Amino acid sequence: MMAMAKNSVNDWDTVPANNTEIAGINLAEGCPAAGINNAIREVMAQLKTYFGTLLAPYLPLSGGAMTGALTDMGAGSTIKDPGGTARKIGYRNIPSVAKTSAYVLALNDVGECIDITTGGVTVPANAAVAFGIGDAISIYNNSASSQTITAAAGVTLRLAGTATSGSRTLGQRGWMTLRKVSVDEWVSSGSGLS
Repeated sequence: MMAMAKNSVNDWDTVPANNTEIAGINLAEGCPAAGINNAIREVMAQLKTYFGTLLAPYLPLSGGAMTGALTDMGAGSTIKDPGGTARKIGYRNIPSVAKTSAYVLALNDVGECIDITTGGVTVPANAAVAFGIGDAISIYNNSASSQTITAAAGVTLRLAGTATSGSRTLGQRGWMTLRKVSVDEWVSSGSGLS
């Protein structure tokens, strides 16, 4: 019985002993040394053709435009943020997280809004919670009294547009955003913030 020619990846056999040639190049035991070099080159060409044909409809090669149907984007597809929290792709909301007592910011607060009613919020040192540079968290004072946004020991909490640093006061129904700008430095801005 004559072996089938191995002219593409689809012709390869899962039994190694049946792969004694590729595109007419002899790979059997005792084949010429030049056959090995030529066979490796042929394998590379066949793999390039195979994967280029197989994947081309789904993924662009470098610099190309993504095409094809992307489905279920709003109902289940997610990506993980730097803190490891799964976020829906295309999410365009600021999730609210209600807190009714003193609260220390955590990694899963990135991209969310802490709705505090009492006890204030503490911005922890990098050694305690390693937020990424650029991480942003909003805070809403959901009460009729002021809330203190405390900078933990070693943390510089700046008021945007000023030379002022230190803990901040968020007035009743005030809204602010914190953004980490270096290892232990945050900038704050918002309405009702002093």
